[in-house]
Amino acid sequence: MQREQILSVSGLKVHFPVRSSGLAGGKQVARAVNGVSFEVFKGETLGLVGESGCGKTTLGRSIVRLVQPSKGGKIVFRGRDITGLGNREFRPLRTEMQMIFQDPFGSLNPRLTVGQTLGEVLKVHGITKGTQATAKKIDQLLDTVGLNRDYASRYPHEFSGGQRQRVGIARALAVNPSFIICDEPVSALDVSIQSQIINLLKDLQRELGLTYLFIAHDLSVVEYISDRVAVMYLGKIVEIADAGTLYANPKHPYTQALLSAIPMPELGHQRERIVLKGDLPGPLSIPEGCSFHPRCPFAMEECRKREPELLSLQDEPSHKVSCLLYQ
Repeated sequence: MQREQILSVSGLKVHFPVRSSGLAGGKQVARAVNGVSFEVFKGETLGLVGESGCGKTTLGRSIVRLVQPSKGGKIVFRGRDITGLGNREFRPLRTEMQMIFQDPFGSLNPRLTVGQTLGEVLKVHGITKGTQATAKKIDQLLDTVGLNRDYASRYPHEFSGGQRQRVGIARALAVNPSFIICDEPVSALDVSIQSQIINLLKDLQRELGLTYLFIAHDLSVVEYISDRVAVMYLGKIVEIADAGTLYANPKHPYTQALLSAIPMPELGHQRERIVLKGDLPGPLSIPEGCSFHPRCPFAMEECRKREPELLSLQDEPSHKVSCLLYQ
């Protein structure tokens, strides 16, 4: 049975001009997202993992146009090419695509109560008309995310981190979206609260038929919530597969190193740790050829010259790897 594709990203780039320091001046280009391609299917959760600075958040923000993509790539949402849409044309799509942010306190206006924050969203997008209808919708949203209705009169500083993130989730749900980008939504929370928020997201997905792009660096959390997982390194996806397949049989050397760092829950059991040598290059100095070759234990001479493509494995069409070892 063929699954419905809700989002398709191909060759997406987000480059930032950076002025060089020194007397000579000049400009460099930071390639934060450097030719990313993937698909997201209706009703699934695609996990996106990688080291800090690899471009995960920039990728998510560029999809919902909080960051402007560079020329050359394409974003197709529900069969429509939205890459070149202006702000006015893109605005109706914001009810379909929403984002949950990493910092629940920084993403809320400290001068507005929860009720005012949610009411503003409903008013701007024309979801409700009239004070009574808006108040009823706000109550429904607070019920949905597990908050007391009386909290509508409180300000963000009166909540805990987990409660503030629930408010952020309610704000995203206010416009009835079908696709939500979760940008490290639990990384700023205590471990006990993380599980509550993750389970809330899973329940909402099941009840409302939501589709998630879940960005995180906690590999255990990603394994728990994701149907498929994409691994990102220096602005590119280097491996993508079903979660079970990727965690049981990672192919790319970078993925293998990442997964080897996950602690084992059983006492006395320990994975063989793969320690990568060298520092992570920055987006201003991405190596030629395979960007991972300076840190790769299996690097060949060809890796320094040729950039690998993200291709399916012969025996596993749904498992894609960007590595010359398999090409």
